Amino acid sequence: MTIVEQRHGGDVEVGAAPVVDRLRRLTGIGEDGPELLPLDAGEQYRFSFAMDACVGCHSCEAACAEQNATPVDRAWRRVGELEGGRFPMTRRLNLSMACNHCLEPTCLSGCPTEAYTKLQNGVVRHDAAECIGCQYCIWNCPYEVPVYDKAAKVVAKCDMCLPRLEAGQRPACVLACPTHAITVEPVDVAAWRADHAEADGPGLPPSGITLSTTRVVVPDRLRDGPQLVAAADHCVEPEDPHWPLIALTLLTQLSLGTVAATVAAELAGGAGRNGLAGGAVGAALAGAVALCASLFHLGRPAHAFKALRNLRTSWLSREVALLAVFSGASLTYAAAWTWADVLGAGRAPRLALGVGAVVAGVAGVYASGRLYLVPARPVWHSRRTLVAFFATALSTGPLLALLCLDRGRLPAGVVLGLMASAATGVLTQFGVQAHLARTLRARTDRQHRGTAQLLGGRFRGLLLARLAGGAATLALLAWTLDVALAGAEAEGRLATALVLAALSELAGRYLFYVTVVPYRVAGSFFSGR
Repeated sequence: MTIVEQRHGGDVEVGAAPVVDRLRRLTGIGEDGPELLPLDAGEQYRFSFAMDACVGCHSCEAACAEQNATPVDRAWRRVGELEGGRFPMTRRLNLSMACNHCLEPTCLSGCPTEAYTKLQNGVVRHDAAECIGCQYCIWNCPYEVPVYDKAAKVVAKCDMCLPRLEAGQRPACVLACPTHAITVEPVDVAAWRADHAEADGPGLPPSGITLSTTRVVVPDRLRDGPQLVAAADHCVEPEDPHWPLIALTLLTQLSLGTVAATVAAELAGGAGRNGLAGGAVGAALAGAVALCASLFHLGRPAHAFKALRNLRTSWLSREVALLAVFSGASLTYAAAWTWADVLGAGRAPRLALGVGAVVAGVAGVYASGRLYLVPARPVWHSRRTLVAFFATALSTGPLLALLCLDRGRLPAGVVLGLMASAATGVLTQFGVQAHLARTLRARTDRQHRGTAQLLGGRFRGLLLARLAGGAATLALLAWTLDVALAGAEAEGRLATALVLAALSELAGRYLFYVTVVPYRVAGSFFSGR
């Protein structure tokens, strides 16, 4: 019987793969009867990899690609290189890894659309039909197992050749390995959860992040010998800047700062409808543009509504929900000011709308920051990220509010207070940069060393420009104190300060995305990954 599975690349016949068939004839492996041991209660299947047995022939990669009809530039199983020692006592080994079908898969818990499921046999399966191409699972997985298919505009990953597995047959990579370095075996879930030390090995992230189930057999002679490192450790390349996400995060934080400044101005003394309507409208427009910009990050933006499915465990789902509420509340607050005569909205209802918008905005920006606190990207995984996001709102929002408000009708204390808030936000960002610099000097892992290398080398000029923009903003705010209340001169200085602060924040957010160095499985010397 031939098993047929439908993949995004077309129908694939399991057992009709030339590479696997040729290797089967060479090794004498037949198709009569099941090849796998059945699972007992409390067990699941897992991969096992014997590092000393792998010769780096890449047959597993070829068989996996053939079996699953993956594009040439997308590999579900990858063979990396490890090296160590000093000449002439050197060591060079290989590491073949696919999905580890973890006990606590972060791809599953972080996915906003619930496209991942963990089956009874242990396989973590991805449903491409439910995927919107947000790629958050790639960030969450310390092994970077899911890969983005630009043609299909969704991610895809190893499912341990599930149709073969369900028929009692071994995955294609296992059959293709001529040295039997890769095997599939049952594992007792409870025992492995208590002790998963065998999932750790050179060239791998800490297994405790996801409780990887892949058993890595490290040769005894290497346990006390020279330390092995990934041959690709020399290759530190910038990550994707994710421009739609830069726009989303910056504009939502700008919007939060603006609406908060507007509400604070009303609470502190008010200025009538004409004095505060502009701030509310400015905040609402920034928030609306931010949500529209976020759609360009998705591979399938028409399915963006699916991102609300996993509010229980996904910070991305929570971010989408809370920012949508914030945008709606900001628009309502702006409408209450703009059409106050028509709507008959009094001061108390308007204030309630404004305070509600601020609360929703704070929650939304918090959720936005939390989704970047992923252990798979250690430089992001810090409270520093949350502080930086709120500092952006503080450094830019009050300046936009001051430009939108009628400063001539505001008490002098309110104007000076908003300017002081902006200055505090800029100073906070300087503190964030100082904390990052101290952390990079103290940490010696590849992820922090890589970020330091990028910031001190390739992006050194942009980092200096970002700091110079903040310093210039502070100087301009101090210079504006004598003409803060009204006049064209004050208008020009405040506008310039806002532009400088915004450009500084833009440079900082760009660096945030491109200089992060994630955990990943060891790659090859020439390709890096």
